[in-house]
Amino acid sequence: MRKQKQAWSWYVAGMLLSIGYIAAAELIWVPDPFRWPGGLTWLETIDGLLYALALIPLIWLVGAWQAWRNERIAVRERRRGARGVVRLLPRACAAAGSMLAIVFVLLAPRNLTINIGLLAIAWLFIILDLFIIELGGAGRRYRFPFKSAIALAIQLLLLAAFALPTSYNVTYPGLTMNMNHYAQTEGGKDHGQLRGVLVFERRAFPADWLFARMLPIYELNPVPPNEPPLREAYAEVVAMKTEAESVAAAIAMGKLGLGQGAVAEGVTIIAVSAEGAARGVLKAGDIVTGIDGTPVLGIEALNKAMAAVKPGSTVQVTINRIGQQLSVAAPTSSVENEQDSTKKRAVFGISVQTAYRYDIPRNVHFERPLAHIGGPSHGAMLTLTIIDQLTPSGVTHGWRVAGTGTIEPDGSVGPVGGVRQKAYAVNRTDAEVFFVPASEAGEAVLGAPHLNIVPVRTIDDMLSWLKQHAK
Repeated sequence: MRKQKQAWSWYVAGMLLSIGYIAAAELIWVPDPFRWPGGLTWLETIDGLLYALALIPLIWLVGAWQAWRNERIAVRERRRGARGVVRLLPRACAAAGSMLAIVFVLLAPRNLTINIGLLAIAWLFIILDLFIIELGGAGRRYRFPFKSAIALAIQLLLLAAFALPTSYNVTYPGLTMNMNHYAQTEGGKDHGQLRGVLVFERRAFPADWLFARMLPIYELNPVPPNEPPLREAYAEVVAMKTEAESVAAAIAMGKLGLGQGAVAEGVTIIAVSAEGAARGVLKAGDIVTGIDGTPVLGIEALNKAMAAVKPGSTVQVTINRIGQQLSVAAPTSSVENEQDSTKKRAVFGISVQTAYRYDIPRNVHFERPLAHIGGPSHGAMLTLTIIDQLTPSGVTHGWRVAGTGTIEPDGSVGPVGGVRQKAYAVNRTDAEVFFVPASEAGEAVLGAPHLNIVPVRTIDDMLSWLKQHAK
């Protein structure tokens, strides 16, 4: 029985470690200022820490093997019989699940969905075996397995505290990233110290209220009613990150005379109104390049071309649809002219955005750490980084630079979320200046009152400030 207690202890140890990992993941931002020799950041370390997940199923495997061996001895001594063989089944499943989890964690550490699923399956069999081990110690007389029930209850309470989603979202400081490690430009060279900064925003768990009491930088807000499902939100932020990388590379190289930058090619239809006159003729994803023979290279050009169209008439629209150049007859409808209420104007009933072609003559290689899931907020700093790498003497002029903000095709720096938390994260590092979108400078100051915060509207503002304040 003593040996079976040892197996029971291994099981419980693995379970407690799993809870510890969950809690550590939610506080993963705390060690961010730490730097390894050579400049490796904490963000870059996290990918390697994923292999440590294998320690949980390894501990369970040791417990399952010990329990299996002890039960086999009992079967051979004819103290268990067929009942003993049946008792081996959940143990075998626990061992198999643990081994499978170890293999997947070591071979595909980034595939968290599969790895967590395998750990959960192994956990279920471990729970079952916990009860079997304790029941076996009572001989033929039934005794309620209090120890196993208490262990299960404690674990479920801790899981609820650290992993039960609520109706709130939480925003808290993220991690800083070495932009020269994130992006390497063909023919470029690292010169200055440039850092981006991430913020964590997710569904809040009960433990986050405790964190918020201890750390006022945590921000809790009700989940908005129109928040998309997690899978859709994830796909959206990944797409936004990829788009930001293309915009940043094109703008940076265009600034240096390498390529044409972001070139407007038309307007992309992003939605067609259910009541729109052109519904069924124009489709989401179409790129409009002309109206009645007049070139349309942007929203302003589209508005100008439509101003000459008689409301209710049909016009020839040149579009690019999945690589095919087409000309379609699209009807219009009449709506009130916002600039002159006495007149009407023609509309198709579509929502559009300017379509750009990004001219990127040099390859940019990106290292994408797991913790940097997506989003466009690193766009401005990525633009500055590529410019710095391709400028012979660099552009930081001796400053350790951090920043946040999107980059738009015209070179403007757009607003981002979590600026207060980002300023807090940057203030914990040795960064000397923090560039933020001009409209959010006040919020940044709330997160780090003593940080050198510089509001900017364009990438040129960032370059000018660094040049004017050269060390």
